[in-house]
Amino acid sequence: MTDTARGGADRPAYLIVLRHVVVAQDIAMTIADRDPGARVVTVASPAEALPALGDVGRLAVAFVAEAPREHRESDLARAIATRGGRVVLIGEAAETEGAELGFPVLARPFSTEDILAHLAGGTG
Repeated sequence: MTDTARGGADRPAYLIVLRHVVVAQDIAMTIADRDPGARVVTVASPAEALPALGDVGRLAVAFVAEAPREHRESDLARAIATRGGRVVLIGEAAETEGAELGFPVLARPFSTEDILAHLAGGTG
């Protein structure tokens, strides 16, 4: 787990759930460029995300590599929603059925502009 705790406790944090370290770092760097004081929590799997969110009060955006059907009813989805976060799904299953099921999707290949659009609340 990587946790950059630069922001204050009152600021929303960002979550990245992705096993591909280089891609996760790219997303984290884009977040840091847009919001230099942001807290970014990066984990490799949904199972690691729940404990990592233990002291996170509010979430802005969570980038999650999980199939839409699995994510929809998961403990992680509830934890993100409870903290006010928006989820953006990543990965093959997300690209195949995510939009159809109502999820924003960060489709590959993606650019910095695509990430920024999701951070701003757009669809990329």
